[in-house]
Amino acid sequence: MIGTSVLAAFLFIHTVSSDPVHAQRAGENAVAEADDAFGTVIGNEEIGLYSSTNARGFSPSQAGNLRINGLFFDQAAAPNVRVRRGSTIHVGISAQGYPLPAPTGVVDFKLRVPGDRYVTSVLVSEGALFSYARHNAEVDTQVPIVKGVLSIGAGLGYKRNTAHQFAVGDEGYSAGLIAHWTPNDTVSVIPFYSYSKTSAVGGDRPRIFLGDNDPPDFRAEDITSPDWVFFGFRQHNYGFVSEVALPDGWMLKAGLFRSVNNTPRSFTAFVLGVDALGEGDYAISQSPPSYTRSTSGEIRLTRSFVEGVRKHTIYLNTRARDRGRAFGGGDLQHFGKVILGAFPELTEPQFQTTAPSESTTRQVTGGIAYEGVWQGVGQWSMALQRTSYKRTQARVGWAPIEGRKSPWLYNAAAAVFLTRDLAAYASYTRGIEELGSAPGNAVNRDEAVPAELTLQVDAGLRYQITPDLSLVAGLFQIDKPYYAIDQDLLFRQLGTVRHQGVELSLAGSVTDSLTLVAGAVFLQPRIAETSNGGARTELTAVGPIPRLIRVNIQYRPAAVQGLALDAKVESVSSRYADVSNSRRLAGAITLDAGVRYTRTISDVPVRFRLQGRNLTNIRSFTPNASTQIRPFEARRFELSVAADF
Repeated sequence: MIGTSVLAAFLFIHTVSSDPVHAQRAGENAVAEADDAFGTVIGNEEIGLYSSTNARGFSPSQAGNLRINGLFFDQAAAPNVRVRRGSTIHVGISAQGYPLPAPTGVVDFKLRVPGDRYVTSVLVSEGALFSYARHNAEVDTQVPIVKGVLSIGAGLGYKRNTAHQFAVGDEGYSAGLIAHWTPNDTVSVIPFYSYSKTSAVGGDRPRIFLGDNDPPDFRAEDITSPDWVFFGFRQHNYGFVSEVALPDGWMLKAGLFRSVNNTPRSFTAFVLGVDALGEGDYAISQSPPSYTRSTSGEIRLTRSFVEGVRKHTIYLNTRARDRGRAFGGGDLQHFGKVILGAFPELTEPQFQTTAPSESTTRQVTGGIAYEGVWQGVGQWSMALQRTSYKRTQARVGWAPIEGRKSPWLYNAAAAVFLTRDLAAYASYTRGIEELGSAPGNAVNRDEAVPAELTLQVDAGLRYQITPDLSLVAGLFQIDKPYYAIDQDLLFRQLGTVRHQGVELSLAGSVTDSLTLVAGAVFLQPRIAETSNGGARTELTAVGPIPRLIRVNIQYRPAAVQGLALDAKVESVSSRYADVSNSRRLAGAITLDAGVRYTRTISDVPVRFRLQGRNLTNIRSFTPNASTQIRPFEARRFELSVAADF
């Protein structure tokens, strides 16, 4: 029954770990720790098909599908690595048994919970090649104040990039403080605070928007700006998560979070309508100070009881958020034609900015959920929620616009063991999600889209090949309203979008020496667009990649203890570069490779890691629906050393 027990553990056990090793950096290894190929972040390492900004062709962050240790979190800015050990993407079967799931997948941030040992971890890395340079230094420590009762963790970080993809250079600081208090066997409280500051050094790189033609050949380092074109932000995240074991088998979980992203006066440069030779219209905007601030949280009451080989769990749940934004008010000035790679030196002109617009969003969601587990047979779950959503937007010179929605939300899911090693799953989820904000070339730039109803269905199989190696194959369909820029450059709803796809994951240990995390997603993102005249046009959405394959391999030769060789191969299919589907970008295959060596020196675990990215120096672009294109980063190398004292 090994296969059944392994599958059951994967499907039904969702716990928050406070293992002291989580505070240590030398042992962090995303390939070794990933349960599947759908998306895992450990420290500074990220692998898998999906991320917090891209899952099944949509953004979980924009949709509001983020959690901290399983509890609802409305992000204005992500907690930094001083307090966040990593994250996991839950889609398909990995979302089975996850209370109250949502379309577009769920991203669960895991806190760096301090343990009962004195540990100070230091990580230093240096990246370089030609004009590219990246300097990074981090120190994290955990101190048990009262062993078994109170431990505290703290950390500092500094980074500086030269020839960064998004800025000519940038500089950043991070700090964090976290504690773990367990006054008795029934109570656990984890408060935390994180702060990040980032500023451009040497100018922000212009955003490149393609004209009605094929893209020119250029790299990020070809795109420069005057020194006064800068950006920056200050980010704060603080709050707590707690668990309290109550009488009669009840469990109370609660989390309260404050997330703030403050952006001072900043500039954004654009090159619009770029032709195949790299010529376009150069424009720079100045924006007044803006912010996004959110208070959010969740209270969950859980009761489990066992009936023979069956376990039943009931969830009573309330989530809420209060979100405010200030945006817009910028002034855009044009500077004529420019050639990529030959930007003129400009003196800062006098911009005429106005007061920003403001929006507030208040949402409260209450629900009840049930989950049943039948040992050796399967698992099933269902939930019903009612949400109250109110959004108010106040533009300068206009009367406030208010929108309200109070829909019922529901989901149902099941997983069945067909054999001891093979499980089938299916789910249906109806949610309410926000769909992002207007891009930089829209007349209503940065305006947030109100929340809309969304729908997701998926199904698939999971096969436990060995106790340490599993295969997942799934189908999914997601339906959402479609927002894009119209002919008047207004970002608004133009129709509906449906993403249908197949996703595959093969992850685990092939042998004692070889670990594999391989994933593929085959996606058909279709738009049904309705014009002002009522005509309906079906097109392929720009941005989502129709075929994406990522394979991570890690080999640990038995002859050299502590040595690991790793490689990543990524294959991106051809994709459309414009919303009219008239031009395509060629597919690309990139290769990363590296080596890590871990050993103990004077009782101190030390990890040395050399990583090479895009080793074949492939040149290609990532497009999005607003016609912006972003070049692949050039070949680069990075050396890092981590030690746990």
